[in-house]
Amino acid sequence: MENNIQHPKAIGSPESKVRSHSKKINEENITVVAARYLNDFSVAVSFSCGRTQLVNFLPLFEKYVKGDNLKYFAPERFKKFIVKNGNIHWGNNADVIFPVSAFFKDSAIPAATSEEILYIT
Repeated sequence: MENNIQHPKAIGSPESKVRSHSKKINEENITVVAARYLNDFSVAVSFSCGRTQLVNFLPLFEKYVKGDNLKYFAPERFKKFIVKNGNIHWGNNADVIFPVSAFFKDSAIPAATSEEILYIT
């Protein structure tokens, strides 16, 4: 007697196909359109894709901000960020600036409305 049972392909095998139903965003085209200071090193950042996220810049500042730019750790200077050319930066000469990909977190959660802020950790 011949066995005609076909076994399903293993998940993750080259023959299997898995489709994601969540919409992925091309992060290369995401820009900052607005930002609002909240507290400490936290900023509500609105992106061109329509999402608003809470961004804690402290880890980035601790890792990358050095020398003369340490002055931006002071709360009164940190609050004076500028949104220009699709990014957020500190100082008139963009003394401190990070690529948007360093703080944009792609997720399937829709953007917050102007009355609320979406906190993503």
